[in-house]
Amino acid sequence: MAYIGRTPTPSALTASDITDGIVSNAKLAQDIISADTALGATPADTDEFLVSDAGTLKRMDYSYIKASNTPAFDVQKPGTQEISSETYTKVAFYSEIYDTDGCFDADTNNRFTPTTAGKYYVYAQVQCNSAADDNLSSTEILIYKNGSADSHTTAHDNFATAYPRIFNAKTSATIDFNGSSDYVEVFVNINDLVGDPTVPGTNNKFGAFRIIE
Repeated sequence: MAYIGRTPTPSALTASDITDGIVSNAKLAQDIISADTALGATPADTDEFLVSDAGTLKRMDYSYIKASNTPAFDVQKPGTQEISSETYTKVAFYSEIYDTDGCFDADTNNRFTPTTAGKYYVYAQVQCNSAADDNLSSTEILIYKNGSADSHTTAHDNFATAYPRIFNAKTSATIDFNGSSDYVEVFVNINDLVGDPTVPGTNNKFGAFRIIE
């Protein structure tokens, strides 16, 4: 800029030199965070937020802060399984409804081994059938952790009178997993007064999901 006379003294620009609202979003570069455009959807894992880390402004991916109840699974047992009366027997669940992280072994062991450590809500339901009417004396459903039953995962029903033929045994529990080797399975113990009971291919569920703490 041309001028006449003495050279002006340089002076730093201050906030008071800029009128409020004079700099609009249209005047900003595209890489400036202006919140001019709404996302309108759940952020992707690599979408970034600005956070202050002890006073230092940093970028952080959404994947670090999003809530997730996974690993999670839910399976059924479509086929009939014959078991011996008054014998603890593992129920062979193998038809997956979903298995978010591939942690349920449906082909060999019928067990859930989550790969993320934490607390999980685990649930199970097994339909217990007597060999004949009015002969189901008791049912017991258990969630085994690492091959052993835990008392707080057991549901035991005794029928002193009016023995049924069919009973849906249910149980659930919150269980800690180490994220590497801990696993759970479902066992039943059915007392049939006249023969060997069965677990039919209906009304059977086994599942779990991680609890957000």
